[in-house]
This record gives sequence, C-alpha cells and structure tokens, in this order.
Amino acid sequence: MRPLWTLPSGFAAFLALGASAAAWGAALPWLRVEYGLGPSGGEEVISAYNLGALVAILGCGLLSRRLRPRPVLAASLIALCGGLVAAALAPTWGSLLVSAVVAGVGFGGAVLLLNTAYASGPRGVVLVNLANAMFGVGAIAAPLLVAATDLPVVLLSIAGTALVALPVVAGPLGVHAPTPPVDRATVVLIAPFAVIGFLYAGVETSAGAWVSTHLTWTGTAPDTAARMTALFWAGLAVGRVLVPLVARRPEVIVPVSFAVATAGLLVATNPALAAVGYALAGLGLAPIIPTALVWLARLTPHAHLAGSALLTSSMLGNVIHPVLVGTLTTRDHPATISPAIATYAALGLITALWTARHRALAH
Repeated sequence: MRPLWTLPSGFAAFLALGASAAAWGAALPWLRVEYGLGPSGGEEVISAYNLGALVAILGCGLLSRRLRPRPVLAASLIALCGGLVAAALAPTWGSLLVSAVVAGVGFGGAVLLLNTAYASGPRGVVLVNLANAMFGVGAIAAPLLVAATDLPVVLLSIAGTALVALPVVAGPLGVHAPTPPVDRATVVLIAPFAVIGFLYAGVETSAGAWVSTHLTWTGTAPDTAARMTALFWAGLAVGRVLVPLVARRPEVIVPVSFAVATAGLLVATNPALAAVGYALAGLGLAPIIPTALVWLARLTPHAHLAGSALLTSSMLGNVIHPVLVGTLTTRDHPATISPAIATYAALGLITALWTARHRALAH
C-alpha cells in the first residue's frame, strides 16, 4: 500500500529541485566574496552543477532498460542532499565545485525519473504540470532566500527538503519490466520531441537572460526592469497550474502554447507593452515541456529514454540560445531581442503542428 503522503512528498521534491537549480546564480556575489574569486568569477559552479545534471540525464536515459526506477530515484535524492550539504560546508572553491557536480547528478536523475513517473500516470497532464509549478515556486523562492541570508543556510534548507521528499520513492514510479529494443521507429518518434525541447529552451532561457536587458535598453529603470522580469517567471508558474485545468490533450496543448508564446513575444516588440508581452509569453510556455513528456509517454514504451532525449536537448538549448540572441542585438537595436526569441517560438509551433499531424496520420 502506497503512503498517503507520496504526492506531497513528490511536490516537495520538485520544490527542492527548483530551489537548487536557481540558488547558484543568485549566490554568485556571495561566493565571489567568500572564496575570493574576484569581481567576475564563480560561474564555474553553475557549469559544474549543469554538467552533473547532464551526465545523470544521459546516463539514466541510455541505461533505462537496466536501471530500476526506485533505487535510482532514492540515490538521486540522496546525492542531491549530500551534494548540497557538502557545498554548504565546503572549505575550498575546488571542493565546492565537486559538491556542485554531485548535487547536479542528483538533480538530473530526480528530474528525469519524477517527470517520467508523473507523465506516465493516468492524470499525467495535470500532475506533471502541477509538479513543475512547484519547481517554479522553488526557483522563485531560492533567490529571495539567498538575498535574505547566507548561502550555506539556503543549501542546507534545500537539502532538508530533498530529504523530506524521500517517501516519494514509495510512489507510483512504474514497474521495471523489459522493454522492446530501441529501433529506427523509436528514434524517428523521439526526434521531433527533442527538437521541441531544444526550441522551447531557446524561448525560456533567452527570455530569462534578456528580458531585463531589453526593458532597460528601452528606457525602463534597472530595478523596475528586474521586477517586470518576474512577470515572465510568474507566467510560467501560473500557466502550469491553469492550463491543465482547461485542456487535457497534449497534441493540442503544445502547439497552442507555442502560438501564445509567439504572440506574446511579438507584443513585446512594443516597448509600452513589453512587460505584458513577456508575461503572456511565460504563460504560453508554461505547459510545453511537462505536457510534451506526457505526450511522449503515451506514444512509446521507452519513456525514460524519450524523456532523457527531450530534457537533454533542452539543456543543450539552455547553453546555445542566449549566446545566439546576444550576437543579433546591441544596445542601439534593442528591438531585435523580442523578434529573435519569437523566432524560436514560431519554429516550435511549426514543429509541434507537424508532430501532431504526423502522429495523427500514423494512427
């Protein structure tokens, strides 16, 4: 019999995952002072964390036919907890980087397994979006906590939340059963979803990186621009709660979400409406990745491999797209920022429509 508190502990896990992902960037000023890194150092800790996450996601995906979900999830949450505790107590910069890698490994494994588990359930669209809304709450809360206290306290608090989340291991993670070999048809099925993840990252990460700059370059005061940027992230969190309440069909939700995001980014080309446009873009983007995972889980028995491909392509997009947007814009031409990001959303819309039509014809 599964514990009644499995679902709350799952949401606690996503809260910890979101907070751990967002804490490092917010903590860079503190880290630079604490470890004597200079005025522009410290970004290596974010790379170390993401490297660990990428390794875990790839490994869990490629070895999905051999790994058992429950012990791997338990190990992932323990690695996240242990890495965060070690980072909080790290005496040197090198030991902190190693701790960040360990925490990242735990993050990657837990994100993949929990998303796949929720996406594969009978209420997948609702649960996976609600769970990712909790991820967003953690991502919003972590920078506020870092600003209010020292990083070690925040990391230890997140580690404690991850530890409290361990009962989720007793939840419905799916039965470890033999799956058919991966063939060409599986790769063909997964490929467009990997493209969707890559293009989604182009919108989310580029918007997160450039909204404040766009608003500042068009005449908004920096502190006001920072507050307006929060509207984009708030849209992401709110959308993951609201959208599943009104729609349940992934093949409809994903294209419509890209369309709404595209429209919002085009609205944002008007400086007077930029904040509203970015909030609308965030609202549209919100359900794309969680719902795409549900869509994939309904189409293939290789749910972990498919989820790994989607999340890995999204992480690669996180690295590539903000840099590409930066090459297309300057302070003298801030109006290019929003259309550049909108291009990713429009390409995502085309890919999602093609995928929905192709899958409908296949059945």
